[in-house]
Amino acid sequence: MNIQETKNQFENLKSSYDSLGRNVIESLKILLQNENIQTLSIYYRVKSSESFLEKITRKSYEKPFDEIEDICGIRIICYYQTDIEKISNIINKEFNVSESEDKETTLDYNQFGYRSYHLIASVNSEWEKTPNFRGLSNLKCEIQIRTILMHAWAEIEHSLAYKTELQTPMKFRRKLHRISAKLEEADEQFEELKIESKKYQIEVSEKVKKTTDDKLELNIDTLQAFMDANFPRRHKNLDSTGELLDQMVHYGITLDELSGHWKKIKPKFLDIEKEYLLENKGGFTKWAQPGIARFVLDLFNENFRKRLKSEQTRNKINEYKEKYFA
Repeated sequence: MNIQETKNQFENLKSSYDSLGRNVIESLKILLQNENIQTLSIYYRVKSSESFLEKITRKSYEKPFDEIEDICGIRIICYYQTDIEKISNIINKEFNVSESEDKETTLDYNQFGYRSYHLIASVNSEWEKTPNFRGLSNLKCEIQIRTILMHAWAEIEHSLAYKTELQTPMKFRRKLHRISAKLEEADEQFEELKIESKKYQIEVSEKVKKTTDDKLELNIDTLQAFMDANFPRRHKNLDSTGELLDQMVHYGITLDELSGHWKKIKPKFLDIEKEYLLENKGGFTKWAQPGIARFVLDLFNENFRKRLKSEQTRNKINEYKEKYFA
């Protein structure tokens, strides 16, 4: 094998591998978003010429473009272990997968080490008909799927250069065993927490639909459940709900108080909202869920209303209170 010719061939193909990585990650983002699977990040890299040639030498490859399967490497970092299976199922459905391996299954019960799910994939024939993937179906990429904590282990392990137990000095092995066990346990506990949290949200939602009283703890789940039950067709955003929650806690407002005020305004709310927005915003749109809750509290809680910097806005809201609820 002529190294210079191989290097030239690699340089000629590099832009195609770059195009493969770029388009695959964009497609994966859409596919995962459609399935409501959240990820921390999805990114890719193409091997450098130096790394490619080094691997050929180290592995004694004769047909490097067939034997090296991670010239284009894609990494998906997700939040939960169950997401790994969901993501791999999507990849198996949408791509041509020639190999897959769960690295965790290669570890014995008493071993520590790298955990990740790897797939070797290529673009299917239908995708190749689109401009973005035209001419790329003969190229392979390695897709790695791991949780945040798996990723943390892999990165620190790489930094320490202890990739296997045999490479690790005896004096450090016990400590690494303990760290590995803690990370695995944390992954499992986060999974359990997610399941328990969803169960709690369902329970809270049912309670809120039936009644709201001051015995129901004010937190982001109960507040969101209240707004889902009372403003179901309005846009919601958990970050905005969190900001509203912080404001309510700061001003000592309970869920019971918000509920009581909403009952007063509910029969007149749509008329008030339309009139207020047309008069003050120059056009009628609609408030999102937290916007409705804030307006309700501004109407009936003078202390909460003081957070508004504009005296004109405070006075205007007070006029609406006197007009509709005097």
